[in-house]
Amino acid sequence: MTDPRRYTALPCPALEAELDCALAELATAIDALQPPKLATVILGGGYGRDEGGILHTPSGDRLYNDLDFFVFAQDATRQERLQIDQTLASLVPQWSEKLQVAVDFGPAKNLSDLPKVARTLMYQELLRGWKPVWGKIDLSSHISALPADELPVTEAMRLLLNRGMGLLLAGERLDTNSEDSDFIVRNMHKTLLGCGDALLIANGQYAWSAAERLAAIQNLARQGSLPDDFLVGYETACHYKQEPIPRLPGNPWEFWRRCRQFWLWTVQSVAGQAGADAKLVRTGLHRTALTECSLRNFLRWTLRSRRLRAPRFAFDAPVVTILGMLYDELLRPSPIYPVPQKLLRLWHFFN
Repeated sequence: MTDPRRYTALPCPALEAELDCALAELATAIDALQPPKLATVILGGGYGRDEGGILHTPSGDRLYNDLDFFVFAQDATRQERLQIDQTLASLVPQWSEKLQVAVDFGPAKNLSDLPKVARTLMYQELLRGWKPVWGKIDLSSHISALPADELPVTEAMRLLLNRGMGLLLAGERLDTNSEDSDFIVRNMHKTLLGCGDALLIANGQYAWSAAERLAAIQNLARQGSLPDDFLVGYETACHYKQEPIPRLPGNPWEFWRRCRQFWLWTVQSVAGQAGADAKLVRTGLHRTALTECSLRNFLRWTLRSRRLRAPRFAFDAPVVTILGMLYDELLRPSPIYPVPQKLLRLWHFFN
């Protein structure tokens, strides 16, 4: 667990003290509700890892990133977990307004179920950086630490899927002349950051701190292993994460296409099919993730999507299939908007 008084990537004592006080007040609010079987609530995400962003405004520094709370229950039934979710959701409007950022309580998960998610990037990162809010927990007694170089390649694919969907949705808002510049710029920078991080996972070089990951990307650039300007894009995204400026660049579509170019290249690289056509890239994704094939994947996909995949790909992790679909969409010279509902639905099902 990290220092409870540090939340941001760059030192900002006043903002961090403000957040510390707010979390203490939030704990009191949760204590007043105390849903049955609730075991603990902790803060994860960027602020939980001491890597949160600082938004500089004329009226002072503010939080920028969402506050991601992880919720754990003790031997709760499905109905009891839903009750916990509903109870905590009642706090969201007040605390989102109070903190001026989105407050998100993740779905309650039983502590006994944590070993099932121990090999995911989300929970391995949570293990390395979190803040207690309500209740007590020793995460290390529920999740075994996985060396960064043992993260499954499907976690790189999941990262690319989520960042690619963010990029596609950012393009949709650009296409409709949306005034939500924050969403657009944030997701373009998250795409650049996600490309570098996914590449590190796939190459067994991921690191738990942002500074170490930047150093690893810089090393790959020195070795000539990255496209031109990839390092510049990653460094720009790292800086944006620390001190975001949610303002559209002069030519937003040019920047969007640059992000797409790096995303497409990274998917090809993870698939082991640099410069190949879309069919070979999809096949490469399948081959790269062969060790993650299972009957459980087949059942999850069939029951939730209600459609069959080709026999050759029937046992792939769902993320492999959906990433291939998204690759086809972003490969178009001009993506089709609005975003296809089938793609959105599958992403929400299996994300």
